[in-house]
This record gives sequence, C-alpha cells and structure tokens, in this order.
Amino acid sequence: MEKRIEVFTADCPLCRDTLETIKKEACKECEIIERRCKGDECCQPAKDYGIKAVPTIVVDGKITIVGKPTLEQVKQLFA
Repeated sequence: MEKRIEVFTADCPLCRDTLETIKKEACKECEIIERRCKGDECCQPAKDYGIKAVPTIVVDGKITIVGKPTLEQVKQLFA
C-alpha cells in the first residue's frame, strides 16, 4: 500500500536511526521524504504541522509518531 512518509529530523543520532529504520521497513511503493531542521530554524512544513520535536513521523499528512519510534511502531505504519 502506497503511503507518503515525512520524517522530520535534525541530523541527530536518534533522527538518523529513525530515518534508517523507516527506510528499512517501508514498503516499496512508499514515498519517504526527509525534512531536516537546522539549529533553531525549522522548515516550513514542520511549522505547518506544528511540529515541536524531532524526530517526528508524518504519514499521509497526519502526525503519527513523535520521538524515536520502536521497531514495532514502525512496522505498524506499514501494516
């Protein structure tokens, strides 16, 4: 099933682990987009969603996970 996954990161170890896990578990049809915040500056999509912490995972326009997810949580995204 095709899904659009946006992973909001700040290039920290938790964010890198989260993005790596998402890419590993994602379905082949899924679109994965990394949206990186730098320093105190967040990208416009993060502001639009009202994201206050990274990593945050948005699936098809809805915030689904805030913080580093467990492997089980990631698998549930693609179930």
